[in-house]
Amino acid sequence: MVNPEDSASAPEDPLRLVSGAWQEVLGIDEAPLDTGFFDAGGNSMLLVMLSDELSDLTGRELEVAELFRHDTVRAQARLLDPSYEPAAPAPAASPEGRGRLLGSARRGRRDDAAGQAAAR
Repeated sequence: MVNPEDSASAPEDPLRLVSGAWQEVLGIDEAPLDTGFFDAGGNSMLLVMLSDELSDLTGRELEVAELFRHDTVRAQARLLDPSYEPAAPAPAASPEGRGRLLGSARRGRRDDAAGQAAAR
């Protein structure tokens, strides 16, 4: 369990606080910032435990439903501190790169369809 006294001398970065709580509850070394709690290995019982852990760390009673609606580390950090602006996630692929990816996927489907038709 993360010790709340460790953060008493200086305000804790909400992202680090939430990430540490996820690591504790999920038993992982590094919490993914933009992956949903359930996708990261959580379940409903662990979500209740996360709510308790964050409530203990912040002194604020957090509803499980709030954490369910805000299901990533980044979203929960903003829930704890609405003024918090975490670093932006990795940039999305450029439209040009996306077109190449989609084009190759479409070509693959056409190749598969042609192969299946030939096999009939």
